Amino acid sequence: MNNNIYLHSFNGRVNKIGSIVLKSILLELSCTPKPGLVDRLNSGANRDMDFNTFIQSTSAIAYGFYQIIGLGMDFSRETGKLLTELRKIGRIMEEKMFEATGGINTQKGLIFIEGLICASAGSLERKKMNLSTEMICQQIKIICKGIVDRDLRSLNQNNRGKILTNGERLFLDEGISGIRGEAEKGFPTVRKVGLPVLQKGLKKGLSLNDACVQALISIMTITQDTNVISRSNLNFLKNKVQRKAKEILEIGGIYTEAGRKAIHDLDKLFIEKGINPGGSADLLAATITLHYLSLLPTAGN
Repeated sequence: MNNNIYLHSFNGRVNKIGSIVLKSILLELSCTPKPGLVDRLNSGANRDMDFNTFIQSTSAIAYGFYQIIGLGMDFSRETGKLLTELRKIGRIMEEKMFEATGGINTQKGLIFIEGLICASAGSLERKKMNLSTEMICQQIKIICKGIVDRDLRSLNQNNRGKILTNGERLFLDEGISGIRGEAEKGFPTVRKVGLPVLQKGLKKGLSLNDACVQALISIMTITQDTNVISRSNLNFLKNKVQRKAKEILEIGGIYTEAGRKAIHDLDKLFIEKGINPGGSADLLAATITLHYLSLLPTAGN
């Protein structure tokens, strides 16, 4: 009888965490305006995907996040070895994403980021520890320890004849570690920029949507967004994306009429130039997820 009660409680926690993850993904999608990105106003710089494409994609990959949370809860071996098992589920999620979208990559980076958060949260749940941002990101550091060396520094010029991901190619060309480097450091952009800006906005009375927009623009000021670089170059990232985002914040961002207008103007610029800061959007989704997970009471309380 006690075992049945335990299993019921266990599954309830998986559902709660999984629901937060999915809610956060959909909140990031619906956040408007998002320069160059799919939102409720337009499809941004994308010609092959729209709001409905992301709904279909999210629905297709949803179950995988619950599986990864359960994996984290069940995984009793060394935490650093969790990544290998997580990636197995992630590859299946990618296949389901491509099936749902007709081969369009909508959320491959998001699967990796949110998958790490799910695995970390599950691991902490097994130990009955709280799901604070610092605890989750510390677990992610452990899970991803050495990922840049294993996945990227092992690359060399001989790999150029092979099919490389954008992240692998940019590491070879520019030495940019991208989302792997961000993950190995425990998502410092989310912890030090995205989350403080989001929570400050909510405390100041911004709507959730507007607080998310402000957080996105703040994230864009520093993110080495490989999606932007692959569609343009490093110079464009620094002088058009990061600099423009800083200028928007300097005039108040979402808090002021001038800032709001500048955000819409940036959207038009990115659409015209075909720029989609998808890496920043993924980090916004992680920001929202960590915010809501931090509000979840510790298991058993």
